[in-house]
Amino acid sequence: MKEYNLYDKVKNGFVYVELRRRIYGLKESGILANLLLKKCLSNFGYRPVKFTHGLWKYDTRPISFTLVVDDFGVK
Repeated sequence: MKEYNLYDKVKNGFVYVELRRRIYGLKESGILANLLLKKCLSNFGYRPVKFTHGLWKYDTRPISFTLVVDDFGVK
């Protein structure tokens, strides 16, 4: 509380926050992002490459990208 100056943000005994981006250092962030990508992109022709974790390709066009935790590299 002291480190992040949260005492002045207390309302009725609670501190309410809104997370808009990501939580740095969350060890599960990579797998969570990968599962969400798989769910969202599979309907649009994107598939993870079988033996290269984090590499994705489009079914019919020469589009590929990689996901490393929460950063993208697109080719």
